[in-house]
Amino acid sequence: MTDTSVTTDAGRRNLADGIAHTINGRTYGQTSADSFANLRQMPVPKEMDALVAALHRESKLLALTSGSPAEAIHNAYGADLQLLIRYRNAFRQTIEAAVHARADTHHTDAQAFLADMVRTLGDIAHEPNLDLSADTVKLEPAQLLARMQDEFRSDAEDLKAGVAIWLHALVENDIVSVIERLGAHGVKYHFYHMTSYRQEVDCKKDDPGVSLRGRFVTTTVKTAVNVVSERRVHTVVNAESHALEDYTRRVPARIARLIDAIPAEVKQFVTIMDGNVSKEEVYRRQESGEIVTETHKVWVPDPTPALFDSWALAGWGGSLAEPARSTYQGHVAQKANKEFLIAVVLTLLLSGLAFRFDGIRAGSLVLAVCLILVLMRQMAIRIAAFR
Repeated sequence: MTDTSVTTDAGRRNLADGIAHTINGRTYGQTSADSFANLRQMPVPKEMDALVAALHRESKLLALTSGSPAEAIHNAYGADLQLLIRYRNAFRQTIEAAVHARADTHHTDAQAFLADMVRTLGDIAHEPNLDLSADTVKLEPAQLLARMQDEFRSDAEDLKAGVAIWLHALVENDIVSVIERLGAHGVKYHFYHMTSYRQEVDCKKDDPGVSLRGRFVTTTVKTAVNVVSERRVHTVVNAESHALEDYTRRVPARIARLIDAIPAEVKQFVTIMDGNVSKEEVYRRQESGEIVTETHKVWVPDPTPALFDSWALAGWGGSLAEPARSTYQGHVAQKANKEFLIAVVLTLLLSGLAFRFDGIRAGSLVLAVCLILVLMRQMAIRIAAFR
């Protein structure tokens, strides 16, 4: 059962309009002469330490020992420089995919609007400080390696801070949402959804009739292009974070495309936070400027792909009637399909051997037992996936 109240509020404002909100100890929407300085002072979520740990694991420089030759150090420098750039670009690609995930692909006018939004995204303020200058090259290999390793560690911390500042800025501009913690088992966040449709508003036909040169009929059609954006604020209880490979429920097609589009560098930090939404506020705006506000009291599953368990990239659920029938790469259902094919092949192989060496009775028994085990396993997986 859903309680819904609808009002029109053309004056409704959000973070981008300069109203300050404090979330998880960080204040967004402040009006200041130097808003970037305020962003730099915001604390970095401790969950982002995983980014530094991943960079350290993949670093070629940190893998070298003190006895490494200069050539190996030079090569490791080049690899780590590309590593930092690759991670920085991967975060940008993730947010671009999240913006496009606001609308289904068949809403072409909405996608065109979102493409313009993507072009306005700022860049992550980070350039690697790794420096293999002429003076540095003159150093002895041991000294060179020590300096390069220190610079890489510093670069990893700087990239973490740069990504955090950039994400804070995207929150201020209503690109992503902060996941607000409400005690041990509750969260509050918002996500954006966009649709578009075209409506014929006028049609004029000019038909001068038949003449010696033929008949020329001119039709003029005026079409209104409507793009509607929604900001859905969800209060979620019993919230739990799930690794992508462990999440069992299916997702809408646009969310599956988002997750598949996230580069591997960033996907390792993405989870799906799921629970039950207890309250939903919907701010609906036609891009002409009118905003319609709805408040719903609902109790349904409510998932969102979360980055570092701190920022919501997208969302679905609540009163948004959107079918969730798709899977992404690495989803439990896709792994179940692969497991099923392997199990069938092994079943046929084992039963074939039993038929050949132990007779029809033994072969039939092996076949029956294997099929029962395979079917029970598949039923358990798919029941969980369709809960």
